[in-house]
Amino acid sequence: MDIEQLIWQYGQGSRDFSRLDLQHADIIQVDLSEINLSRADLNGANLSGSNLSYANLNRADLNYARLITSKLMNADLSGADLSYADLSWGDLTSATLVNANLTHANLKQARLTHAELRGAVLCEANLLGADLTGANLNRVDLSGADLSGLDLTGADLSRADLTGADLRGANLENCNLYKADLSLSQLRNANFKGAFLQQANLSRANLKGVNLARAILREDNLGVSNLSDLGRRAANLPDLIDLSGAILKGTKLQGAILLNTTLDYALLHRALLVSVNLQIANLMDASLREADLRNANFEKSNISNINLTETIMPDGSVHH
Repeated sequence: MDIEQLIWQYGQGSRDFSRLDLQHADIIQVDLSEINLSRADLNGANLSGSNLSYANLNRADLNYARLITSKLMNADLSGADLSYADLSWGDLTSATLVNANLTHANLKQARLTHAELRGAVLCEANLLGADLTGANLNRVDLSGADLSGLDLTGADLSRADLTGADLRGANLENCNLYKADLSLSQLRNANFKGAFLQQANLSRANLKGVNLARAILREDNLGVSNLSDLGRRAANLPDLIDLSGAILKGTKLQGAILLNTTLDYALLHRALLVSVNLQIANLMDASLREADLRNANFEKSNISNINLTETIMPDGSVHH
């Protein structure tokens, strides 16, 4: 079927064009809202500027397709192959992209607010300036993705793979990151205020200047080097870690450099803090009940009103 015939039939009320072969077709700035293109072959097609809101593109092949500034609000792209597709400046508000393949896709400045991205693969995707506010990114693969500066407020990233991702300056306030893998990721100056990070893996991540105020990090793995290099220029370091009020129960922080860190009112019950550097840190009213502080360094720290009940002290003795 040629494009002119498709547009004519659509204008006559037809909507079912499933399994159609439209490889490399030019369908630019056409209103195709509510069209059914499920399992259609749109490999290399140009759909830029077209209206595909409420369209059914389930399992469609959109590999290398161009969808620049296209409207895909509430579209169903479940299982679609969008690898290397260009969706820059597209509107995918409330779109369904469950298990979609967006490897190397260009999503620059795309709007993905409240999009359903469960299980989607976004490896090496370009998300520069994209809006993912309220998106469901449960179990999504974002390994190596550039998410720097993105607004991910309230997004569900539980069990997501963010290995090696760039999240510098990103806003993850109130995000759900339960069991997310953030190992080797760049988190400098990211905002995790109020985020749920229980059992997340932050080993070897760069957390310089991160804001974890009121975050829940219970039983996290932060490893030996995830806060490395933080204390080297402590005297004049502007981007300090804010963990005030954070819930860090059972968190593994062994060997971490937390020099000049704000931990006032933090809950560190049963935390593993062996050989941690807490010089010049603010621990006012923090609770370290039953924590392990062997060989920890608290030089010049503010420890007023700190709770050390049953805590293993730096010299190995137990505080009662």
